[in-house]
Amino acid sequence: MASGLLAGLRVVEMAHPLTEYAGLVWAGLGAEVWLVEPPGGTPSRRRQPRVPGAGESPRGAVAFLVRNANKKSVVVDPNDPEHVSLLRGLCQRADMVFDADGSPFRALGVATLAPAAVTITNRQRLGTSSIVGFAASGGLASSGWPHQPPCNAPSWLALDGAGVYAAVMGMVALLAYRRGGGAVRYEVPYEEAAVASITPWTRTLHAYGMQAAGQGTLTARLGPDGFPIYQAKDGYVRVLAATPKQWRAFVDLLGRPDELVSGPWSEGRFRAENADALKLFCADLIRQRTVEELFAEGQRRGLTISPVYSLRRFRDDPHVRARQIFTSVEDPEFGAMEMLRAPVRLEPAELNATVAPAPGLGEHDEQARAVLAKPASEPSTERDPGFDIDQPLAGLRILELGVGAVVPEAASLLALLGAEVVKVESLAHVDFLRRNGLAGTMDVNNSPTFNQLNLGVQSVAIDLSRAEGVGLLRQLAARCDIVMENMRGPIVRRWGLDYESARAIRPNVIYLGSQGLGCGPYDGYQTYGPNLQTFSGVTRQWSHPDDPFPVGTTLNHPDHIAGKQSLVALLGALLQRPSAGCFIDATQVETAAYLIGDCYLAQHFSEDDLEPVGNRSPDMAPHGCYPCAPDGEKQRWLALAVEDDDQWLRLRDMIGEAWADEPALRDLAGRLANAATLDDNLARWSVERSVAEVEGRLRDAGIPASRVVTGDDMAASEAPCSRRESFFPAVGHPTSGTRRYTAVPVLREGHRPATRRPPLLGEHTEQVLYDLLELPPEDVHSLMAEKIVGH
Repeated sequence: MASGLLAGLRVVEMAHPLTEYAGLVWAGLGAEVWLVEPPGGTPSRRRQPRVPGAGESPRGAVAFLVRNANKKSVVVDPNDPEHVSLLRGLCQRADMVFDADGSPFRALGVATLAPAAVTITNRQRLGTSSIVGFAASGGLASSGWPHQPPCNAPSWLALDGAGVYAAVMGMVALLAYRRGGGAVRYEVPYEEAAVASITPWTRTLHAYGMQAAGQGTLTARLGPDGFPIYQAKDGYVRVLAATPKQWRAFVDLLGRPDELVSGPWSEGRFRAENADALKLFCADLIRQRTVEELFAEGQRRGLTISPVYSLRRFRDDPHVRARQIFTSVEDPEFGAMEMLRAPVRLEPAELNATVAPAPGLGEHDEQARAVLAKPASEPSTERDPGFDIDQPLAGLRILELGVGAVVPEAASLLALLGAEVVKVESLAHVDFLRRNGLAGTMDVNNSPTFNQLNLGVQSVAIDLSRAEGVGLLRQLAARCDIVMENMRGPIVRRWGLDYESARAIRPNVIYLGSQGLGCGPYDGYQTYGPNLQTFSGVTRQWSHPDDPFPVGTTLNHPDHIAGKQSLVALLGALLQRPSAGCFIDATQVETAAYLIGDCYLAQHFSEDDLEPVGNRSPDMAPHGCYPCAPDGEKQRWLALAVEDDDQWLRLRDMIGEAWADEPALRDLAGRLANAATLDDNLARWSVERSVAEVEGRLRDAGIPASRVVTGDDMAASEAPCSRRESFFPAVGHPTSGTRRYTAVPVLREGHRPATRRPPLLGEHTEQVLYDLLELPPEDVHSLMAEKIVGH
């Protein structure tokens, strides 16, 4: 019997690296996902590393085992009419189809046979490496030490960012179909989705003439300085003391030395202007303490601090064990394996799907034929005249209790797709992102990061420190289909609006809670995205092997992916349980770990901790980031990946130098064995040429390549992303003026959802009080006079 939230839904995934993660997300929630493979199998079956002793097994690739868990495999030869007929029959009996440019089945056009379909396109021909799409996203430019080449993210972050958008839009398409929208087809441009899931506020910061942590007008790799990492007695910790309260906690943790308690160091501006000296002073004190002591005491005092965990240390952490993030899977070939479960936990418990082993090649061929024995239903192409296909979520009302990035950004995506999102906030406890306004002031309506992540939502100002404000909040909850929050645990409980309380108000509520570490031994611990990177083991893998120590990136990863990925479960609950509701625990650190699940399984098979590989690939060579001629004072970089021998021959001919014609480089094994020499020679060739020349020549030759995109590149007319004008639309705002924002990376029939401006703080307070809560004017006037609302 199938289990899981999405049980009963059938998905056809045309096997391709770009669709792999979208299928995994749906399969992890219980959908029946058919992995349609060509006779040789999907490319991930041939990836390195392999399970020790796996030999030539088509299931021996670690990445394949992780990224195709819970799926069924059916082999289809696109040149065999009987096989194509089988595929057509599967699509006719499916709810959803995922396809991609480059899929061996794309030309067959069978995706249109299902009610809903999403295709990931790759018009810039970025290939399927881990590094080229990441360079095109803008993420590579802010990753690693400044004295090293930009450092690639572990696993397949850019591809999987596109996969998350495909997974979400697949659910939107199916909802639209069920609500009278007719058959719905969406396109997700890979290069746009990579930007939106990794660096969505870079272009917006640039439009405001601002920068933050190496993004915006000043693209930079800040090493350990952007989000400080300190060496402890037995490892490393990351400390973020961004607010006065956090600074006081940091001083207390260090034993309140006189130098920090009084004198110039006690002044925030002086600390900011002398950050290097301050870090040296603090480093000596931190080096005397253990990681465990610093983490426990710092969090107890209210400091945002986290360990820089190895994969093994994360796996063994008591909080991780208590949450059962890892689960034992009995593999038919390789025995018991410890793998990550899906990064959401659901209530009721029966909505959680178990993790099943990845399939053998063609293992379910006969089951596929059995599916065809049941009659197919033609998807309705008729559209309800009253249904607005450009606003497919219209009529859905959401109460958003979010701060920062994760929940607000996810709620904003729903708003831009038509949902009515009511965001509750106030000046009494202003969202910390609103504090970063124009000219570095606390200009709450003119913060580029806040404004990018809150496009299209309504803002209601309610002081929730007062009982009357909490009463209004509960009235709002009674009128909303969904509650989304990412407050620390005790806060929503104090308001009487945790899941149990919300369900008492509205029995069929769908409730999404998204905290950094979730409930467990560390319940209530403070986190930001940069701390989740270090805690989850991601930072240790986001490193060159010869780095002084791992620093990862100053991107706010996993913030921009975690919230959006949780929307698959949220919309799935809306589709599957409209009268019952459920609770979705979407703990952010679990998404960070899930995205490097292949690293965790590789570590499972190793006695030692997995070492980082930097920009190298075990499957492609050359695969790296190479210097180009400086642009003024700015060093330029270019990422390229040669995916096969044919691409190598084209690159060799383009370079035209003797070293490229060495016989040892003509096959992959030889190139991998000589990767270091290959990189040195490529760097000497590329550094004499402009990044535009090298990128253009490589792309013309059909070799996946991208400049390491910066904020300036995104703002330039010749920037290397598709549909740039519409992807970064100019949007007017009452106080910020007209600025560029990052739009939704989704197209339907060539058009994307409209980008609506962000709200002023409290802009919709009266509208919501009068129209939604239907309060009489005298009550509204009283609430405003007493500053319970509107401030």
